[in-house]
Amino acid sequence: MSENLDYWHRQSTKKLYSDIDLLPPEQKRFAGKVLVIGGNKGMFFAVASALEAAKRFGVGEVRALMPDSLKNQVPSTPELYFAEAEASGAFGRMALTEMLRQSEWADAVILIGDSGKNAETTLVFAEFMDKCQKPVFVTRDAVEAVTPSATDWGMREYETGVFLTMPQLQKMLRTMYYPKVVTLTMPTNQLVETLHKFTLSYPMTVATYHNDLVIIAQNGEVVTQALGETAYTPISLWGGSLLVQSVVARLWNAEKDYSKVFASVL
Repeated sequence: MSENLDYWHRQSTKKLYSDIDLLPPEQKRFAGKVLVIGGNKGMFFAVASALEAAKRFGVGEVRALMPDSLKNQVPSTPELYFAEAEASGAFGRMALTEMLRQSEWADAVILIGDSGKNAETTLVFAEFMDKCQKPVFVTRDAVEAVTPSATDWGMREYETGVFLTMPQLQKMLRTMYYPKVVTLTMPTNQLVETLHKFTLSYPMTVATYHNDLVIIAQNGEVVTQALGETAYTPISLWGGSLLVQSVVARLWNAEKDYSKVFASVL
């Protein structure tokens, strides 16, 4: 296989896309509104970190929606909202109405994780992905909650982005009956080719980490960058802040490909 693939763009410390605006608009009302959904009984660190990251980066407004099992465990602040939990403390079926109501307010939705492994929550997220009429971005264990319904939301009309580990990517493509197998030891050029073809078939942005590279694919175009050339480590990469910052910046660059925005935030 040739290494000179015209759809493979290698980014270094010098960013490939100088036209991506990473500074917030002067007026906050133009800086976008982001809804963060996540949490489970006793688990809210990912949500709290996402709220702080969005504010720090310059979002116009941000809200968080968590299961009401957390009501007495988190401080009462205006940006926190709650939806009905099921018996174990995760989002229950009755939470869907509030999820959709809050998404109407937002310009983009982030499913940040800490959602727990619960069959009822998985069903709620599947229905949310089907009915939400806003861009949705998914990471951490929220990926596992939406993977069973990936065949359906993989073709959703509204923008969708997933930032996932290689095992999660492997499982998602297998769930979608995608004909190319992803392995944890595959060469980078084979993964790049797979994501090139996959994102030509499915209208989503996929970002992952493999062979010390952050890899982002959309519309058949693939960008890679060595993790060592970024401010992230293999652990901090999955903290949630990278995805949050990329989504906020995406709202400031609505006419640009999200994959280019993601690469520019690295």
